[in-house]
Amino acid sequence: MRTKPTRPPYGPAMITRRIATAATAVALALPVVALTSTEADAAGTYYSSCAKLTREFRHGVAKSATAAAKQVRLGNGRPATTARAKKVYWANYKRLDRDKDGTACER
Repeated sequence: MRTKPTRPPYGPAMITRRIATAATAVALALPVVALTSTEADAAGTYYSSCAKLTREFRHGVAKSATAAAKQVRLGNGRPATTARAKKVYWANYKRLDRDKDGTACER
């Protein structure tokens, strides 16, 4: 025997429920966003030399996975391509990417 499917609630009760759910989600997400995004990560970290950058990123930083793969083909180690590494690259590439190949401080 088949049961009759129930209809989802409509009208003012459903709208109130959705607004309450959305407000709760926003309230819970705000502290998480505030804790995870810092000004240093957003702007990228400044490194004055490759020696300082390679203390944290052993094989340097690349602007893309393609640039990192090129370094591997050339016999270097694979540079970091994480989101943070890309921010570091864009904050430092004018000084530290001297050969303009998309990888700063490759080793």
